[in-house]
Amino acid sequence: MKNHHMTLLFVFTAALSANVYSSEEIKTKEQQAAQSAVNPLTTSYWIPIQYEYSENVGPNKGTRHTTNIQPIIPFELSKDWNLITRTIIPIISQSDVTRAGESESGLGDINSTFFFSPTEAVGGVWTHGFGPTFNFDTASHEALGTNETGIGLSYVGLTVLGPWTVGFLASHTYSVEEGIGDTYSTTFVQPFIDYTTEWGTTFELTSETAYELNSDQWSVPVTLTASQYFELENIPMLLGGGVKYWAESAEYDPEGATLNLNLYILLPRT
Repeated sequence: MKNHHMTLLFVFTAALSANVYSSEEIKTKEQQAAQSAVNPLTTSYWIPIQYEYSENVGPNKGTRHTTNIQPIIPFELSKDWNLITRTIIPIISQSDVTRAGESESGLGDINSTFFFSPTEAVGGVWTHGFGPTFNFDTASHEALGTNETGIGLSYVGLTVLGPWTVGFLASHTYSVEEGIGDTYSTTFVQPFIDYTTEWGTTFELTSETAYELNSDQWSVPVTLTASQYFELENIPMLLGGGVKYWAESAEYDPEGATLNLNLYILLPRT
């Protein structure tokens, strides 16, 4: 069985787990804030910062340090629609990845996605958003990016039932500079299931599955993390980390397990 079948099983299991909790309850401030941080369609201003350390990267078994800065900026377009922008700014340092004895560091390709989201949940439970996604050719070194701008479409849908947040994000991106899809044509699916306690601890299980059509390569990492809500000088934050296991790796992906740390910072709305 292909490893990508794991993703379908993950989605089914996540949906089933969410449905076992149907009653509403009064949530604590910590629980509300922590659930807002992990909600892709949050209407709060969050800045997630994610660091990942990887070994056994690529054919030369190199190492890679990746820090993703991911500001989330929501806009209220009308009483019926919101626009949520999510930008991923990767800063990468790697060695022995492209060639033994060589290292590269700097900015990777920046990705921005614009989700148009109805303020009214479908059926009162299903929140969703859709819109364009852009992969900008911003890498400071050719080994840190795709070397070509990409454009695509993205969709995210989720439901929040008590302490559970369950949903998925899906997108498809085509390279457009040398010809549509000539350099890459990539499908991305990220199912996720989060459980947040009343004191603001969130446990998340997710898989960031990607399939590159041109090279017929799959990337199937499965990640388990835990994060804790706290306040520093009255600024709400979440801090945590976890382990990512690569069930299937493309040519320049890590193999085995990688470690990550996460920090979410909530900015006040003006």
